[in-house]
Amino acid sequence: MKIHLLVNESAGNGHAKKIFDQTVLLLIDQDIAFSFEKSNYAGELITLAEAYGNLTHSDNEYLIVIGGDGSLNEVLNGIKRSSQPNLPFAYLPAGTGNDFGRAANLTNQPKTLLKQLKKRPTPTLMDCGAFKIINRSQQTYYFANNLGIGFDAYVNHYSNHSNLKKLLNTLKQGKLSYISYILKAVSKQDTFQVDVQSKSHKLHFNDAFLVTTTNHPYLGGGIPLLPSASVTNHQIATVIVEKRSIPKLIKLFINLLKDGSHIKDPQFHYLEAKKITIRTYQPEFGQVDGEEIHPRAFELELTVNHFNLLK
Repeated sequence: MKIHLLVNESAGNGHAKKIFDQTVLLLIDQDIAFSFEKSNYAGELITLAEAYGNLTHSDNEYLIVIGGDGSLNEVLNGIKRSSQPNLPFAYLPAGTGNDFGRAANLTNQPKTLLKQLKKRPTPTLMDCGAFKIINRSQQTYYFANNLGIGFDAYVNHYSNHSNLKKLLNTLKQGKLSYISYILKAVSKQDTFQVDVQSKSHKLHFNDAFLVTTTNHPYLGGGIPLLPSASVTNHQIATVIVEKRSIPKLIKLFINLLKDGSHIKDPQFHYLEAKKITIRTYQPEFGQVDGEEIHPRAFELELTVNHFNLLK
């Protein structure tokens, strides 16, 4: 067996570096041949993964990604752009949120993953989201977790630039920073118009607050935005939350965090389909798997796609 590691050491406020170091020691101890490449800047893992996917590999070679959800996103996009878009890879979640690892029930222990790879596992077909920017580009982009417009992207932006997040990550309480910015964004985020359409439904909202297309239940480090979503149901889901008043919105988020009863709230809506289009009319923050998109109006075509995961 031979292992190639793609690593983002800065993920999880340095936690990924610890996981990488543990993995290397295990590989040396078990006399497993390995190589590695580290990303030095945002987006580099796309290039590294694409280059790996363009090479020929034997059946006993395995690619392992070590990093957070953003690192997984980059490798997914790199492999998809390569000459082998269905090339399997494994993922050791080592970020702050690790929502995909949670949704796919992945181990975060290098020893466990290596033990599983020695059994030569059959790749598992996992759903992912794909999107194109309508009338602007034919390039397809992919996401393992979600694409958000409005509220969750606003929270993501300010959380990513927060010293509080860094402190709480150090204390292994990164989820608290997300919740703190939820409270701030409830009053700060504006509402906006949006059209959301699937093959069988067409919806328009004048007071949308959150528009998030998700591949699984979780958001922001384990918050169950849509409990029915799944990485294996071959659909994507777009959630729309309206802002009718701050007290009603606060109640919705309390129920979201408490027991999942938010899905019955009249401000909460969602569509599940294989293809969904979204159009907004004014600049809003966006995020893809936790990576920021600067404020803009969006016109997107989203579809369900797939990739092969070793687990």
